[in-house]
Amino acid sequence: MSLSWLSGCYIFAMGILLKDATIVTINPGNEVLENGDLLIEGDRIAKILARGSGLESENHEIVDCRGKIVIPGLVSAHTHLTGMIQRGLWDETSFESWSRRSTATEKHFNPTPEDIYLIHRAACVELIRHGVTAVLNMFTLPVRSLNHVESACRAFVAAGMKGILALSFRDQSPDNAGVVPEDATPESWMSFAREAAALVRQFEPRVSFMLAPSAPQRCSDRLLRSCRELAQELNVGIHTHLAETKRHAEIAKELYGEPIVNHLEKIGFLDSNLSVAHAIWLDDTEIDILNEHQVKVAHNPSSNMKLGSGVARIKKMLTKGLTVGLGADSVNAGTVYSVFEQMKLAVLLPRTVWGSEDWVLPAEAFIMGTRGGAQALLLDGLIGSIEEGKKADLVILDPSVSILPTNHITEELALCENGSSVESVFVDGKAVLLKKRITVMDEASVISEFAALKPRIARAEAAALRDPSG
Repeated sequence: MSLSWLSGCYIFAMGILLKDATIVTINPGNEVLENGDLLIEGDRIAKILARGSGLESENHEIVDCRGKIVIPGLVSAHTHLTGMIQRGLWDETSFESWSRRSTATEKHFNPTPEDIYLIHRAACVELIRHGVTAVLNMFTLPVRSLNHVESACRAFVAAGMKGILALSFRDQSPDNAGVVPEDATPESWMSFAREAAALVRQFEPRVSFMLAPSAPQRCSDRLLRSCRELAQELNVGIHTHLAETKRHAEIAKELYGEPIVNHLEKIGFLDSNLSVAHAIWLDDTEIDILNEHQVKVAHNPSSNMKLGSGVARIKKMLTKGLTVGLGADSVNAGTVYSVFEQMKLAVLLPRTVWGSEDWVLPAEAFIMGTRGGAQALLLDGLIGSIEEGKKADLVILDPSVSILPTNHITEELALCENGSSVESVFVDGKAVLLKKRITVMDEASVISEFAALKPRIARAEAAALRDPSG
C-alpha cells in the first residue's frame, strides 16, 4: 500500500514504513544507515532494518524515501515563544537596555490568553517547518495567570508538538530594576507554580512542566531553595539562565562574594535535573562543578551573538563530559526558531575567537541539536535519536541543493541546512507536516491572525519608548 497522507490526527493501525531512506540515527554509535527501512507502529519506532527487509509485504502504509534523509526530530532546549511578537525590535547596544525595553514592550502589549494561544501556535508553525519536534518554552508573562498557562498548553496540543512549559519567576532584580512583580515572595511564587504544575499535568504527555527561576541573581536563596524542594516533590526539572553576560557574573560575585556556580553548589541547587541556558561567563572551576553535578547546558549562539553577550566555551564543556543542547532562545534576542541555525553558529562562532582546540565540530553540533537537547529536557529515554522503542519523532528531508551532494551528511546538515529540505515531520508517529503542508492547523489562518497583531505591537513599542519601566 502507498501512504495516503490523510491527516496528522491519525495513527495508522498497520504501521508506517519509511522505505529506502538514509537514516541518521544519532544512536550511541552515531550510525548512518544507507537505504534503510524504518517502521513506525503507534507512537514508537518499531523496527530499523537494512534494505530489502520484506516489511512491505506486511500491509503497512509505505512512504518512498529514496533519495531522502530521515533524522531525529530536533530539540530546542531554551526558547521564549512569547518573544515572537517582538521580532525585529530593540537592536540595543547592551543586554540591559534590550532586556528593559523588551520587558516593557511585553507589559504594554499585555497579552490575553487568546493572544498567547495564537502566538504559540504561530511559533510552533515556524518550529515545525524547521524540523523541531520538542521545545522548552521558558514562560514569562507580565501577570500571573493560569488562563495564560492553559492557553500555551492548548497551543502545543493543537500544533502536535512536545512542549515543556518552564514557568519563570523571580523575587529580586539587581540587574534589571523595575521588572519584579509586587507580590514576589517565595511562598506566593511556589503556590502559583504548584497550581500551574497541576494544570499542565492535564495536558500530559504532550506538554510537561518545569520550574524556571529567571536567573540565580534574580532570585533570593530562599526562593531557589524553595524551588529545589518543590521540583523534588513534583519530580520535575529546573531550568534557568546562568552567567549570560559579564555583568551577570560580576553582580553574582557582588551578591555572594564568590562565583555564581560555587554559590549554587553551596546552597544545594545543582543536580542532574537542572539545565542552564547560556553559561558563558564561567571559569574552569565552575565548569568542573557543573560537570560533577551532571548539570546540562543549553547553548544559544544566535542570541549570544546578537546581544553581544559573549562566546560560551562549549568545546571545553564537551571535552569534560557535560551534556550540551541547543536553544533558539527568543527570536527578538536571536534570529529564527531554527535549531539548524544554532548548529551552524555553534560551529562557526568559536572559530572567530579561539584556536582549533576549542572549535566545535559539525557532528558535535548535530548531536547537540538532537540527543543533547533531549537530555537537557530529561526526555532522552524517549526522543533525541532514532532507536527501536523510542518515540517516533522524526523528520524527513528531501535534500535541497544546499546540502548536496551529501558527501559527509551530518557535516552538511549542521553547516548548510536552513530548513528548506524539511518535507515531513512526525511527532509520536503522527504527521504534523506532510509534503511541506502543516496538517494539524490552518496555517494560513494562524499566520494571518498573527500578522494582524502588528498595530498593537507598534503601540506597545511606542509605549515602551515613552515608559521603559512598563
